[in-house]
Amino acid sequence: MKLELPSNIISQEELRNLRPKDRDECIEKLLLQILDLNSQGVTITELADQTRINRNTLSSHMKILVATREAYEVNRGKLSVFYKNGKIVHARSTECKFPNDRFYRFYRLNNEQGNFIYVQERQLDEFRAIKVMGGIMIKDEDFVEFLKELQKFATEVAEHESKLYR
Repeated sequence: MKLELPSNIISQEELRNLRPKDRDECIEKLLLQILDLNSQGVTITELADQTRINRNTLSSHMKILVATREAYEVNRGKLSVFYKNGKIVHARSTECKFPNDRFYRFYRLNNEQGNFIYVQERQLDEFRAIKVMGGIMIKDEDFVEFLKELQKFATEVAEHESKLYR
């Protein structure tokens, strides 16, 4: 299948001339653009054929996007299809910055697997650019129970810590 690609796709030569960190960021942004344009999903083979980027490179970047919950993977037998992680129904950033320039963004997502609350951890890097550090998705119907369990865990940790320092 022919993928829809962004009009401003970077050439192989330009990509090779970038510093490794800039190249990684460029590839991840490109992959997110491609996922946006191809709601039916994409495979590594399709991406490699049409972008001329190495399959292993694409695979490792897609794993990062899945790990940070910016994309998700559906396995169909031996075939993996990648999708942009849902339509954002609602988004909000925390006003409070945490140590190490971390902050959190809250989303309500809808994708083919249902509705989710998505908490994405972000951090300002040394150049003051925002980098996604990770994320967690909880199904809407599990969210209240998740919060109860999280509160129980926080209480247990606090009790354990107070015993250590008595």
